[in-house]
Amino acid sequence: MAVQQNMEPTRDGICWAGVTRNDTILVEAGEDNFNGQVTRAAQELLKKKPTPGYEYFSPFRSPLKGIKFHVYEHPDGGEMFIWAFLCVYDSTIVQKDQAQSFLEKISGLTQLDRAESYRWRNGDTLAAQEPFAEILLHQMEQVTYRGRSAMVNDQVNFVKEQMGRNIDLILERGEKLEDLNEQATRLEEMSKSFKKGAKKLRRVQMWQNAKYGLVVGTAVTGVVAVIVIPPLVALL
Repeated sequence: MAVQQNMEPTRDGICWAGVTRNDTILVEAGEDNFNGQVTRAAQELLKKKPTPGYEYFSPFRSPLKGIKFHVYEHPDGGEMFIWAFLCVYDSTIVQKDQAQSFLEKISGLTQLDRAESYRWRNGDTLAAQEPFAEILLHQMEQVTYRGRSAMVNDQVNFVKEQMGRNIDLILERGEKLEDLNEQATRLEEMSKSFKKGAKKLRRVQMWQNAKYGLVVGTAVTGVVAVIVIPPLVALL
């Protein structure tokens, strides 16, 4: 698919964003207004190996920067899921901490889908594009409009807590626990905690949807337009 490119600076600070499961791009949104630089930055960011925290991409003499954040999941002792949340941003418009807050918010908004949705847990490339790309694009636009203080205030202690969980899961994966009952108990506690968080997130998402008009609770008369957001990187 051809990507429209020009040399005019992008209006929004977040130029591109995506979510991956292991090496599969599930959803992405954005446009390349930097003559191919956004696409190249996204591709380089995707190549970076996962760590418990953030990875960064900072091209020389370019206002474009990239950030990648991982969430590790080891369900019931099965295959390790590594979820990655990525964005390429224009550093002349938004700062690094704003971009980080944006990725943390996307992590939270996708938590329920990552826990329960078949297309998120088992789908192929762009499996979540249709239902989530519009939400992703809306959140990208909000980073510029809301400003730095509002975005940073959303962070709380999310990164610190998530990094700790990631490190625990990485270490646990390499361990050989002698007491299987102890392992089962730990997994059960993690599961209960996750389900509790998922229920809370469902309420948050319902409020988000109501606030931004993403859910219509009554019949609407007229023509409903389906917004299709084309991928920028996944099909290259």
